[in-house]
Amino acid sequence: MRFAIFKAGRATERGRKELGDVHGMFKSLLAQPGDDWDVFEVLDGEFPEQLGVYDGIVITGSPKSTYDDLPWIRSLEEAIREAYQAQVPILGVCFGHQMVAQALGGKVVKNPKGWETGIREVQLTPEGQKLPLLSHTPQPLRILELHQDIVSVLPPGAVRLAYSNLTENEMFRLGNRVLCIQGHPEMDNEEVRQILTTRDWLPREVVESGLAALRETPHRDFLQWFMVQFLRFQDLDTASVEYSAAD
Repeated sequence: MRFAIFKAGRATERGRKELGDVHGMFKSLLAQPGDDWDVFEVLDGEFPEQLGVYDGIVITGSPKSTYDDLPWIRSLEEAIREAYQAQVPILGVCFGHQMVAQALGGKVVKNPKGWETGIREVQLTPEGQKLPLLSHTPQPLRILELHQDIVSVLPPGAVRLAYSNLTENEMFRLGNRVLCIQGHPEMDNEEVRQILTTRDWLPREVVESGLAALRETPHRDFLQWFMVQFLRFQDLDTASVEYSAAD
């Protein structure tokens, strides 16, 4: 299978050296033997000439906001709409989650409740609980978070799958071709710690709160399985393989 990563941000120095940058984290998380993965530096204006050749597109996180007036963000919106119309599966993570929502008719704003950082607990909605692929979700689901913006309005037809105390729309689907997650299943605790301690534009209270919330372990294995199932089978309503790892 052939996939594309739309790389909208860059890792810390440690992340680039040890984890292969943002695209390396996603490949480590999602790639299976025999896959081909193409990486596009969309933040530098690099996009594929054809989207229909891909079995799925992954849109990464970014330090930018979806509503920033930047040419590459507008181009990314267009590419998302084109992929959606062509029925190419889309997986959006953090900024990617927000970008997909905005491109397809939703709305993104700064969270009036403030930043969500560190390991946070996410709960499934009734719709999420009905989803076969989420039937074995650890409850509460722990995921790494690092964001100030949120999806305040979902795109038309989207179904909310999860929420947290600070973020109403932590996960949503749009049919069987779009899955979006606000958290960072691709990162490890140390990468979030590095971001919090090396980005001098982050408010001190955000850094302190985030560092204090890194004491637990996220459910990375489950999230990995969930996203791989989506990308490979593109059917959120049918669990082709049961998740059996215990936590």
